[in-house]
Amino acid sequence: MLFKLSFQNIKKSMKDYAIYFFTLILGVAIFYIFNAIETQSAMLKISNDTREIVKLLTQIMSWVSVFIACVLGFLVIYASRFLMKRRNKEFGLYLVLGMGKRKVSLILFFETLIIGIISLVVGIIIVRDDADLAPLRTVYKFSGSKYVPG
Repeated sequence: MLFKLSFQNIKKSMKDYAIYFFTLILGVAIFYIFNAIETQSAMLKISNDTREIVKLLTQIMSWVSVFIACVLGFLVIYASRFLMKRRNKEFGLYLVLGMGKRKVSLILFFETLIIGIISLVVGIIIVRDDADLAPLRTVYKFSGSKYVPG
């Protein structure tokens, strides 16, 4: 019942959840691309000098990825607090009608879980094809070629 109520709340509050949803999709996309560059087969076909540069860039990108994770973490916390403040009356109504704090917390948990799973799936689907082209762009830029795929 709580899961069904959570799903109905998401559909009802889709306008409020839109920014949260797109923020999570952006986070998934960034992490997918950053982590996919190192493992692409195109990176195996570069010279040793270029490979060292790419390794250095990969190390730098891992630090940037940690920074982005922190920024996105704060953004997700901010968005969650914003959504909770907008829905204070709704939660108050649940409490007045006799629903316990634990059940209201479970509703919020299920809503966050549903949005997170949907964002993960959509983010991976959107970025999957572009993540395969990103290493090729890097290889072509380092090789001095005028043609950049994508």
